[in-house]
Amino acid sequence: MRRLFLVRHAKAEPAVGRDDYERKLTDRGREDARRMAAALAARNMLPEVLIHSGAARAMETAEIFAAMWENKIPLEKDLRIYDASPSTLFAIVRGLPDSRKRAALVGHNPGLAEFALSLVGSGAQEEIRRMALKFPTCAVAALDFRVQAWDDAERGSALLSLFLTPGEVEA
Repeated sequence: MRRLFLVRHAKAEPAVGRDDYERKLTDRGREDARRMAAALAARNMLPEVLIHSGAARAMETAEIFAAMWENKIPLEKDLRIYDASPSTLFAIVRGLPDSRKRAALVGHNPGLAEFALSLVGSGAQEEIRRMALKFPTCAVAALDFRVQAWDDAERGSALLSLFLTPGEVEA
């Protein structure tokens, strides 16, 4: 089995008057990232790697997640994640090394939310519906694939095992 975590970056500064790629997290975004990282650790749902887009807000979200976990989780940058379409994200996932059974992509909407929905084939219908309605900042979707290799992952074949938003995690 393979598990893919899709993490939308936490709440960031407004884009007005700033280079979008350089936008940093707000105080609320940093707090949300800490709470979400703790919630994943409490569920024993941790990736083996956090791959972010390189944008300041995605990188900072990944750094906060990694800092909250006891085990050292490596961070990697993949510039293709920034403003990626679902097709680009799918190519990234299918190219993941098979030595990693649990990987996380830290990225951006709308591509991340569209990608998550394109992968889901089963799971709790209420969770799928909530994810389809809104994939808010710092939300996490955990998708399980019954495949031996990442290259065997198919659209519509994943089980949505978790969809968690900061609003559901106590402060």
